Amino acid sequence: MKLPLKKIHLDGGTQTRARIREDIIEEYAEDMKAGAVFPPLVVFHDGKDYWLGDGFHRWGAAMALNLDSIECEIRQGTLADAQWFSFSANKANGMRRSNDDKARAVKSALRHCKGDRSDSDIARHVGVVHDTVAKYRREMETAGELSPRDSRRQDGASCENRKIDAQDDDMPGQPARVVSRKGKTYQMKVGQIGKAKKPNRKKAGGIAKDAAVPVRKPGQMIPTLTISIPLNNPEAAAGALLSNCEPAYLRKMVARITTTLDERSAK
Repeated sequence: MKLPLKKIHLDGGTQTRARIREDIIEEYAEDMKAGAVFPPLVVFHDGKDYWLGDGFHRWGAAMALNLDSIECEIRQGTLADAQWFSFSANKANGMRRSNDDKARAVKSALRHCKGDRSDSDIARHVGVVHDTVAKYRREMETAGELSPRDSRRQDGASCENRKIDAQDDDMPGQPARVVSRKGKTYQMKVGQIGKAKKPNRKKAGGIAKDAAVPVRKPGQMIPTLTISIPLNNPEAAAGALLSNCEPAYLRKMVARITTTLDERSAK
């Protein structure tokens, strides 16, 4: 079944690759234009919205070609179902996953409402070895990013009684980092945008008395990602941003751009 591209939501925390590759989008677009037939996107329908579970590069290629719709395999399910499915996407087909892709998928699965499963179950689902899941679970629990599995079960943090919110920090997909302008590529450090300021944080490093996580040391790099934005195709550019950025970050970006344009128009 074909769905309009604009009807498919990309902002549900289901993009689990470390980054969207513009060269792959361009390659897919060329193949589509030449008549190549691609597998349908996997989309989850919750009765109201359509959430993309697999096929971000194919969606981007179709958008770059200004197509109105694309072939989709529609499955009935919630946003949580789409997220959980996305962690297993591309483990056996599609563009080969990098180690960063696998790490992101594992960490996202551990944070998910279904992440209280055993390391072996998560490893089979994501498509990695058991030791990889165990390693990231230990690291995340030590850093305070993840509660022990037993306590999560006692809290009843299941997908049935926990609200799934794509803007929740526990959901996969961290704020992205863009931009290309006039042929030059820039990196945007956005890891802290939209987050509340932690109280009593020491500027020189160390841990504040009431802080929940270690203070970032001076000079420590904030994770960034550089992607290409097609300056001659606003819709494709919007698609690239939607594929990589959290909704809260995009709203702040749009608000800032709108305010600046209004100020310039008033001059």
